[in-house]
Parts: sequence; structure tokens; C-alpha cells
Amino acid sequence: MKKNLHALAGSLMTCLLLFFSFPSLAQITQTARVTSTTSVTRIREFHQEDITKTKLLPAGIQFDVIENILNIPNVDISLEPKDGDYLLYHPTPGFNSADERKAQISVVAYMYNKGSNNIDLDKVVFEYKRNNQTITKSVTLPRNIQIVEPGAVRLWQNSRDYHEWGDVIYLNAPFPTELKAKFYFRDFANPVTITKKLKPFNLGFSLPFKSSDLRKDEYWSSYSMHGGGGQVFAYDMGVEGYSNGAWNGILPNTTGLENDDSRIFGKPIYAMADGIVLHSLNDCPDNPKPYPPGLTDAQYDSIAKWQKDNLWGAKEYGGAGNHFYIKHGNYVALYAHMQGAKLNNKLTPKGSIVNKGDLLGYAGNSGSSSGPHLHVHVYTYKNDDEPEGGKFRPLLFDNGFTIGKEYYKEPLGNVSWTSLDKEGIPGEKAKASFIWPSEKHPFCGYPTNMAEIAKHGLSESGYQEEFNKIWTCDYYPVWVDGFNVGAKTYFNMIFRPSKGVAWVARHNLDGNQYQSEFNTWSNAGYNLLNVDSYLRNGQIRYAAVWVKDNRITMGYHGRPIAWHETNFKKNTDAGWVPVNISCVESGGQVYVTALWEKKNVGDFYARPAMTLKQYNDFFKDYTDKQGFKVVYLNGYTLNGVPMLSGIWHKNVQGYSSWWAKHHLTAAGYQTEFTNLTGQNYLTRIVTGYADGGSMRFEGVWAK
Repeated sequence: MKKNLHALAGSLMTCLLLFFSFPSLAQITQTARVTSTTSVTRIREFHQEDITKTKLLPAGIQFDVIENILNIPNVDISLEPKDGDYLLYHPTPGFNSADERKAQISVVAYMYNKGSNNIDLDKVVFEYKRNNQTITKSVTLPRNIQIVEPGAVRLWQNSRDYHEWGDVIYLNAPFPTELKAKFYFRDFANPVTITKKLKPFNLGFSLPFKSSDLRKDEYWSSYSMHGGGGQVFAYDMGVEGYSNGAWNGILPNTTGLENDDSRIFGKPIYAMADGIVLHSLNDCPDNPKPYPPGLTDAQYDSIAKWQKDNLWGAKEYGGAGNHFYIKHGNYVALYAHMQGAKLNNKLTPKGSIVNKGDLLGYAGNSGSSSGPHLHVHVYTYKNDDEPEGGKFRPLLFDNGFTIGKEYYKEPLGNVSWTSLDKEGIPGEKAKASFIWPSEKHPFCGYPTNMAEIAKHGLSESGYQEEFNKIWTCDYYPVWVDGFNVGAKTYFNMIFRPSKGVAWVARHNLDGNQYQSEFNTWSNAGYNLLNVDSYLRNGQIRYAAVWVKDNRITMGYHGRPIAWHETNFKKNTDAGWVPVNISCVESGGQVYVTALWEKKNVGDFYARPAMTLKQYNDFFKDYTDKQGFKVVYLNGYTLNGVPMLSGIWHKNVQGYSSWWAKHHLTAAGYQTEFTNLTGQNYLTRIVTGYADGGSMRFEGVWAK
């Protein structure tokens, strides 16, 4: 339907008067500001199909095996989504990195009545096991709601309304491997029973947006709580930003009553994979305004009818507004509700070749939509002329990070984001998630292609912040060194690329906490890589790094130095080699924390209690004369005197060229670090200590 501009404006004003009168404009403005900060952005769409009214013929349907039970109707049933003998579920991460992984199961049953009388589906019961416990979920239907006529195929689904729990099955890991579905029909004694193996859908797409298009402190947001039908695993996606102490989907100093008040409006949308365009629409006008909050269902329906009659109803797939249907391999993705006349004109013709990451258009508010957002979902491919003719499938992503909004109260307020690895966006009723669309964790503050990242003299508060900025760029700590100057604690650390490395790091542990962590990770197959003892508020504390590898290790912590010396020969006679001897003084006593490995280093020297002069003397002997290499140093003080614990090995890989620098100021250390790492040397040792109230450092670099 087409109208001239003046007629359209007149109709629009009539529509706006209709819904702005409930409540008053002042009330709407105030409510908009309040509801925009809620934990879930609610978008309502109207192009969902009612699958209970769908009537099909049985041709081409692959029916599942029904258990042989007497007194059941003459019916065949096919369950979707499936892959051969498996039913597919929708996997997601937990709401933070420590949370259990989650999943959802929504099943469409194609029921073919092979008998001569109507049959009426009364109830469906799902059964599955979790931790050897049988769990059931029952869905009861009113009489005559789901009639299957003779010779016809009707559909039923454990579905949900928008943003509600509904009848979808929600799971926490560990997930079941099998699902039993029992279909009870009126007037039959026994259910029709089908047992299917379960597995996750495992195709991941790239997120359809980029972090570079976000303003400061903005994130995308969504959750897997779309409506039902074939779009049960679709997403309505928005953008939220942090301003004035709260998260908000609208820009500062706006009411949210205009499209361009929304943070998402105009955000670029990109192709999730290579593909071919099956259909596009680029001339659907944007809906004039978002729906104001507080509308009744009747008011919603009235506005929706006006939009359909005047803006999109006459257009093919107009409910999706300005959109693309793109065939990505064996699947078809819909990108919906974009701005009109702004789709990528090079891609709008049917058959256009799309490359992953191509700009498609800009987020808008067109078609059957109550406000600016991006709608995306996938179907299996049927043919070029029926983009929605296939079967629904989960939409999973293989890049980016996500965290539950409840765990992210402010920007950079929680490092516990989870990377998406062929998983969907986690969601439950009233629980949405933020999405960071980048290969780099939102905390990552460094390039991801460095050979190492090393820091020295970090304050205690700065240590954790810097630690988070580094490990989130895919590095792991190989060295942590704590030391004290006056009453303050400082840290040095060295990180290397973490690809393929399973690791755990802890710091500020007391002796009992350290032992508990040691036991936990040792039992999980991890070995101690580095351990350090230091003082915090006068108390001994420990920092440690564990990695999962095949080294043979042995360690102890908090032992008096006399005990360490007494047992030293026993350990060496048993074939152990010291690799880490950290010392700390408390109450005039030196305590030792050590790590030993079984490996061939030719020969070694270990000196846990050297003054700075003694270290110089031993260095001249062990290194200059005998050719041993310094592999470990740890600084501490004893009665105010700087001390060093050191280890020399004869044979060391990666020491074909090496430098040791002694008793450096912070500035002097930085100069040496910059010079040597610029020549492709790696930092092997950085340890700090107090000397006359000043901070000093030892450093070793090798290649």
C-alpha cells in the first residue's frame, strides 16, 4: 500500500495520538527513562507463526522410531531439530566464566494421523537423566486444542511466549545424552513414546557486529529467550551503554521516544559467514517511533495493525522489515529490521555473493517491530525461493565474549567473561547477557602477538588490574615475584603466549589456602610452575602458577631454612633438581618455599642466602669461570639487609646468549628491559627487594 507523504503524516499523527494518550506524554517520558535501565530489553515482534495451526502432508517427512506399545493411536511422529538419530539442543556458556554451561531443548513434533478418526493430543512428557536422577517435564494441553485429522500432519512444540519460561527445557551441565518423549492422546491408554539421543548443534557463526562500532562503555546485549515457533532460538539484539551510574539502551539526555534515541539505531550489521543472497528488502519505511512503555495489549495490537497496513504489509516478507535472507552453506540466516534504503546495494540483488564480514546495512526499526533492534535466526536451506522453508536450528557463535548482565554492574567491573565457542547467548527469564563482539577480551589491554609481556614494581592494587589486562589477551604467567619496600607490597611478573596451555594462578594466599589450592590443582593433573613467598601486612603470603603438563615435580612451602638445608642432599640424591627457592623473613627467621623437578641439567648450584656481595662473588665463580647459567633469583631482606636466593644450572635451553643485570633502580631496569627485549631477548628473571628504603631489581634475559 502506498500513500503520499502528507497522507502518511496524517495517518501517523492519528496513530501517535492513539497511543500517546495512554498515559500522558509526561508519564511516558518518565517511564521510558526508568524501564530503559531494566535488566532485559524487551522487544516485541508480530511475525511469529502459530505452528499449532500448521497443517502438512506426510510426504518427505522422516518419521522417528516409535516404541512398540499396545493401545496407542495409529500415528507417526517426527521430531525436530534433528541430525540423523540425534536431537539437537541449543548450548550456551554460563552467565560468567565460573558458571555451569547451559542448554535449551525445544522440540517440534510432526504428528501424522494414519487412522480414520481425529486424534487429540492431551499431554507430552519429557524424561531425561542428570547425575543419574530421572527428571520429567510435563506439558498438558486443553481439550481440542491439538487435533490431528485423518491423513494430516499437525505440529506441536514445547514452546514459550516472548521472554517467558514457557515449556522449553532448560539444562545445566552435565547435559543428558538421551531424551524420551511421551505423547498422550485422548482415549488411548498408553503414550506414543520416542527415545532420541541428544547432542549440541555445533555450527558457529561470526557475530554480526563489531566492537569498533561501539561507543565508549557500550556493549551489545541479548538473550536466548525469544518467542516460540521456528524462531524459538532467534535473538532480538540491542545495544546498552553505561552513563550516569546505570546501564541504558538509550543515549544520554534523550527520552527513548525517538528511533535515534536508541543506542543501537544505525549500528552497522555484518554478514556472519560467506554466502549467497536469497532475498532482500530495502524500501520498507522505518516505523516512525518506538512503542512507548506501559501499553495494553489492545494498544500494541492497534499500533501493529497500523504499521502493517501502512508500512510493510504489502511487501514480501515485510514483517522482517528491511532485511537479507542469506544462504550460508546449508543454512539460511535472516537479518531483520534494518534501516530502509540503507542496505548494501551491491548485495541486494538475488544471487549476490556475500563474504564473511561484509557490511549488510544498519540496525533500524522497520517491519513488525516495536523498537530499534536486530533480529537474527537460522533455518536449514530448502530451496532458493523459500528462504523460510527449512527447519529451525539454534544460532550459535564462534567469536566474541559474553557475561550475564547481573554480573557486570559497571564497565570493566568483572573480568569473568566467557568466550563463545559454537555457543549461543545465555538467557533465562529476566536474565540477559552483554556481548563483546571481538577476538580480544574486553579487558585486554595489549597486542596479542607479543613474545612476552613483563612488568616490574607494580603496586598491590595495580597488580590485579594489570594481570587482568594481560591474561585476557591470551597470555599466561610464567613468573610472579612479590616483595616489600617499607610496609608496601609490590609485584613483578612475566607472561608468555598461552595458546594450548591450561593454567591457573593464585596470589595473596596464606599457608592453608596455598596448600588447599596445591592439592586441588595437583589432583586435577596440574603441576606447579612458579611459586613465590612474600610479606603482606607482616604476614607470609604465597603466589603460585600451575600448568597442566607432564613434568615430574615436588614442592614444599614455609619451611625453616635449616629444614631446607637438612633435606637438600636427600632430595638431590633422589634425582631432584631445584628450580625455585623462594625465601622470606618473618620474626628474624628465614622460611623457604621450593619447587623441584626431575630433569637433566648436567649439574647445578643453589644458594638460598646470599648478600649482594656474595652473589657477585658466586656469579664470578659459577658463571664466569665454570659456565653455569643463572636460572632463578629471588630477592628478600633479612634484618634490613638485602639478600638473594639463587640457582645456577649447567645446561639450559634457550640460553645461547644471555645477560644478567644487577642491583638496578626501577628506571635502570626499564632501560635494560627495553634494550634487551628490543634485541629479541626474553625476560627469564625479574626479582625485587628493598635496599635502604629504595626499590632495587635483578634481571636476566636470554635467547
